[in-house]
Amino acid sequence: MRLLPVIVSSLLLCGVSSAQFSPVPFSARSASLGGIHAVDTVSRRISLSYRQGYAMSGLATRMLDAAWTLGNRGRIEAAYSHFGDAIYREHQAVLGYNLRLSDWLSAGIRGGYFCVSTGDAHYEAQQWLAAEAGIQAQLNESLTLYAEGGSRQWDRSKPWLARIGVEYHAVMGLTTVVELDSDEHTRLRAGVEYCYRRHYFLRTGLATRPLTLAFGFGARLGIYGIDLAIERHEYLGFTPQISLSVCP
Repeated sequence: MRLLPVIVSSLLLCGVSSAQFSPVPFSARSASLGGIHAVDTVSRRISLSYRQGYAMSGLATRMLDAAWTLGNRGRIEAAYSHFGDAIYREHQAVLGYNLRLSDWLSAGIRGGYFCVSTGDAHYEAQQWLAAEAGIQAQLNESLTLYAEGGSRQWDRSKPWLARIGVEYHAVMGLTTVVELDSDEHTRLRAGVEYCYRRHYFLRTGLATRPLTLAFGFGARLGIYGIDLAIERHEYLGFTPQISLSVCP
């Protein structure tokens, strides 16, 4: 039975805490599923993503992430994101590693660097280091459970984050994911993905507190992939996101 990779693919997909009022998904697939930590089964991937917060050019996020399976030695992933403009900027770099412990169990760790700066010379840039860890259990071919936790030192009011989730494959081509996380408020996220002929995907999802609805689609053409997502925030409106990927 092939194990699904655990923590790095999960944590990197939706890990950027920023001035955009909510965690930012690294991929459009994750965004269209309500921002959940969508499990990534691709053994090798390089992706570019662009996200325009609430359709405002000044709230754009540019992201680059890559993943590579090291045979039986595990899987390594790295990612970088940039948010903002000349007035306010955020940079984040992350590096993670996950290891297969048994036929049904995986575990991993992740380290991150987070920097906030402004165009005003009177304000010094602030920098933080963070660490996270997690575990994932594939109980059978249909059901996978995961739990994650770690530090987020840039938020003094809540410097720790925890998350639990379940992924279920009800029928062929249909995937459902439900997740709870202890962000600023305890949030419920849920998403559904339907795969048509192994190359085309339809997705929808939601998150609570504040209510965010999402939908999107994707396509895989050989080693190339494209994913599009639209999120609608309860108060702030629409956010589009696109991800382009190569899986050599």
